[in-house]
Amino acid sequence: MEQDRTRWDLRYTGRAPASSTPPEVLVAAPHLVEHVPTSGRALDLACGTGAQSLWLAERGLDVVALDVSPAAIDLLSQAADTAGLDIDARVHDTDCGLPADLDDLDVIVCQRFRSVDLYGQLVSRLAEGGVLLLTVLSAVGSEGGRFHAAAGELIDAFGRHDVVHHAEGDGLASIAVRRANARGVS
Repeated sequence: MEQDRTRWDLRYTGRAPASSTPPEVLVAAPHLVEHVPTSGRALDLACGTGAQSLWLAERGLDVVALDVSPAAIDLLSQAADTAGLDIDARVHDTDCGLPADLDDLDVIVCQRFRSVDLYGQLVSRLAEGGVLLLTVLSAVGSEGGRFHAAAGELIDAFGRHDVVHHAEGDGLASIAVRRANARGVS
């Protein structure tokens, strides 16, 4: 954890606070915004400086933002204060899993952070009808590397759920998944 924290703190130190930006999957497929609620609870996992956290909060969601870097969380807190938004920004190492208090979420955004160990927790933490928006680096259309998903990784991991969108190419893989309700109807 300390090595990750130090590496990311160095990356974020000296940066300006972020401004609001929708998740990458919504930029690539704007029609998906209709699946993102305007109220409820949201998680921005590995939030960095919090551009998506800000967007979610502006949209009307109660946002919890997690990142291993205190420097990133400080930048997000500054941006939220400036914008008059209330975001629960926390330093958290996902190597320990997700915090126990984060369940029944209406939206989870995870952008350019790949943790295969967390895939199983992501959909299970959604409320019925909740949406996961996940974008990771991909070996499809790139030279790949240890942080890149193999071709088909996201559809293999989440394909048994209600997949609203899936795309791979140009070094990115994205998926939007909705959790079905108890009767199996989305």
